[in-house]
Amino acid sequence: MSDFPPVSVPEGESALTGLLTHLGQVVDVLDLDHLDRLTGEQLLTQLGQVAGVVRAGEAVLAALSAEVADRSDPARGNEGLAVKHNYQRPSHLIEVITGVSSAAASRLIRVGQRTCRRVSDAGFPLPPLFPMVGEAFRQGLIGVETAEAITRELSLAAPRAEVEHLTIAERTLVTEAVGAGWRDGLPMSADLVGIQARQWRDRLDEDGIEPNTDKAFQKRDFWIARAAKDGLVKFGGQVTVDVGAKLHALLDAVLSPKTADRYETTDPSADGAPNAAPATGAPRGPNDAGAPDIAPTSGMFGSIGGDAPTGTLADEGLAATGESGRAPDHAADEPIRARRTAGQQRADVFASMIDALARSADAPSVTGAAPTVVVTVNADVIDSGTGTGQIVGVNAPVAASTITQILCDASIIPVFIDPDGTVVALGNDQRGFNRTQRMGMIARDGPTCGMPDCQIPATGCEAHHVVPHAEGGPTHINNGVLFCWFHHRMVETGVFTVTMVNGKPKVTIAEWIRRKPYFR
Repeated sequence: MSDFPPVSVPEGESALTGLLTHLGQVVDVLDLDHLDRLTGEQLLTQLGQVAGVVRAGEAVLAALSAEVADRSDPARGNEGLAVKHNYQRPSHLIEVITGVSSAAASRLIRVGQRTCRRVSDAGFPLPPLFPMVGEAFRQGLIGVETAEAITRELSLAAPRAEVEHLTIAERTLVTEAVGAGWRDGLPMSADLVGIQARQWRDRLDEDGIEPNTDKAFQKRDFWIARAAKDGLVKFGGQVTVDVGAKLHALLDAVLSPKTADRYETTDPSADGAPNAAPATGAPRGPNDAGAPDIAPTSGMFGSIGGDAPTGTLADEGLAATGESGRAPDHAADEPIRARRTAGQQRADVFASMIDALARSADAPSVTGAAPTVVVTVNADVIDSGTGTGQIVGVNAPVAASTITQILCDASIIPVFIDPDGTVVALGNDQRGFNRTQRMGMIARDGPTCGMPDCQIPATGCEAHHVVPHAEGGPTHINNGVLFCWFHHRMVETGVFTVTMVNGKPKVTIAEWIRRKPYFR
C-alpha cells in the first residue's frame, strides 16, 4: 500500500463529469436525427434552451482560461503553466486543450480577465472590472461575443471617463443585451450590442475619436490582383468612413428604386424614344430649368440621380421589350427576367465609374494620352469573332466577346508584326468616338444609358457602334449610342438589337429570343 494519501477528486471536476454524462443522455433524448418531428414552437424553445447552456459553458471556459493565463504569466518563468507543457503562450495551450481557434482562445482569456475577480500585487482580492457583465455572463444571459463587445469598448473609454459614467454605460448595455431594456423580453444580438457599445465609448471619451480617426486614415488600403482567375480580377480594401459614405450615396442614387426619373421627354409622341433630347431651350426637369442642350454634367460622374426600377431593364438585365424598350403586346405581361444581384449591380456601377474617370479631363495622362488599356489580338480573331486575345498587364487570356466590347469603344492602332516578332509597320489611330461626339449623343438620347430605364449616367457609359466598325460602320454620331458596361455587353452578345430610326436609337429584343416558347 502506498505511503501517500489518496488524491481526492475536486467537487468541480466531479460535477462536470456528471454534467457531461447527463448531457449525453439529453442529446439522446433530443434525437437530433428526427428534429423534423418538432413543432415550430418546440424547435425554437429547445434552440433557446441549448443557447443558454452554451452561454453558461462559455462563462466557465472564460473563467478557466483567465486562470490558465494568470498561471502562465511570464514572471513565473519556467514554472508557468504553459511553459511546463511546452507552449510559449497560454492561448496556445487553451487552443490544444479545448479545440477552439487561436482567436477564440485569446477572446476567452480577455473576457475572463475582465469579468472575474482579480488579485492585487499584494495578494488582496479585487472586484471584477465589469461586475454586471460578469454576473449576466455566469447566469447564461449573454454570450462571450456580447461580453467581449461591451468590455472591449468600455475598456477603451475607461482611462478618460468618469467611473459613474462607466457604471451607467455597463448597466445600460447589459440590460439591453439580456432583453430587459426598451425591447422588453427581446435580447439584443451581439452585433447590435457592439454598435451600442461603440456609441457609448465615443460619448464617454470624445477626445479618443480623433486618434482613432488618424489610425483609420493610416490603415486605408486598396489592392487589385494582376492575375485573373476564371475571367475575374479580385480587388478589395478599406476606406475611411467619409469616403465610404460618399460611395454608398452614389450607389444608392443610381440603384435606388425610389429615386425619381431625372429625365422626361418633352414630346411623348416623339418616335417613342425613351431618352429623346428636349427641344432647344426647353427645361430638362424641375431642377434643370434653362439648362443648355449639351451640358457636360458636373464632376467626373455627373449629377447622380434616377433609379433602376424593379422589373425594368436596369435591374433585370433582360426583359421582354419591343421597340423603344416597350414589351410587345403579346408578351406585355410575361417579361423575360435575368436578374442581377445587388452585388452585380454595384459592380456594374463601379465599372461605369472607372470609365467616367478615365475619360475625365481631370484624369492624369500617361505619355500625353488618357489612361489606356492595351489589348493585343490577331486580326483573324477580330474578323471571326472567336478565339482569344491578351490585355497587357493581365496574365490571362481574354475571350473574343470581351475584346469585341472593348474595341467597340476604343481606338485601334494596327501593328504589323513579322513571324519573327519584329514590328514592320504601325498604322494610325482610328475607330474611337471623341468627346464632342459623346456630348452630341448625350444631347440626343439624354444623360443616362441608352437602355430604357437604366439610370447609369451617360458620362460613365461606353460608345457602341450600331453598325459594327468591322462591317464598315462609321464612327459618327448617327451610328453611335451610349450604353453602360452591362447593357453594352448585352448588346454585343446579341441579347438586344439596336437600330437607328429617324436618327435615334431603338432597342429591341433579339429575334432569336422572341422565338423562344417562354417569350411567347
